[in-house]
Amino acid sequence: MLAGFVLIGLGASNIVPILFTAAGSQRAMPASLAIGAITTLGYAGILAGPAAIGFVAHASSLPMAFAGLGCAMLLIAASAKLGASSAPKAVST
Repeated sequence: MLAGFVLIGLGASNIVPILFTAAGSQRAMPASLAIGAITTLGYAGILAGPAAIGFVAHASSLPMAFAGLGCAMLLIAASAKLGASSAPKAVST
């Protein structure tokens, strides 16, 4: 079981730096506001995520709640290709 946590940690540990880089290089808003928005969404997820899982588990079952979480993560992974095509290209200095 510990190996599973290690693998999830290794797989998810690169998400935050990639999000911060994408937020800093976008052109829709100033980088300082974009980083703040990404950080706010991260904290909102930390606070609301467990409550949402508990709500779904109470309404159905814990395995169904985790299955829904797995499906949501698969949708995020599948949509990464859409975001990558619209992301601005990095400028090398």
